[in-house]
Amino acid sequence: MKRSLLVLVMLVAAVRVWAADAGFSSSLSSSDLKATGLDRLTPAERQRLDELIASYQHDTVAAAQKTAADAVAAKQAAEAEAKAAKAEVAESKAGKKGFFAKAKVMIVPGTQIEYLEIKSTIPGKFSGWGPYTVFPLANGQRWQVANNNDSYYTPKQENVEVEIRPASTGGFWMYFPTLKSRVRVKLLEEKK
Repeated sequence: MKRSLLVLVMLVAAVRVWAADAGFSSSLSSSDLKATGLDRLTPAERQRLDELIASYQHDTVAAAQKTAADAVAAKQAAEAEAKAAKAEVAESKAGKKGFFAKAKVMIVPGTQIEYLEIKSTIPGKFSGWGPYTVFPLANGQRWQVANNNDSYYTPKQENVEVEIRPASTGGFWMYFPTLKSRVRVKLLEEKK
């Protein structure tokens, strides 16, 4: 589109220069002059007609140039906005590394791994769990019941406190101190 606007502006400018030099009426053949009735005009009337046409062409060229400049400016603004949006998304992704991304390290055999206990709450109402229940925590993590045969039901409670601790055989336990209960869980990756 940018290229076609540029060609249009150049074409109109070339016509304007040509018309300014020769005048519109002098560019017509004698048969065209007779067919349009312009052959009956006096030289002064023809000159005035040529001036009016030149003025019209000048205004048309100016409008085309303004339209082309506006289109280029709009395109540049849109590109700048898109670039800023991409930078903002990249910045927000860089700042929000997930649990696994923060915890990934190269482990060699014999390395001792120490997990820190996580304390949080399950926001909202809580009434227990069933197979594959997902627990969204207040800290943004999401944990899922790892065993398909675990179930536990309790009267509804608000904002239940939980602790995530490593299991001795690998994996994690979610402890419910107020309920004096626990369930084996696994961390779900953050949605992308």
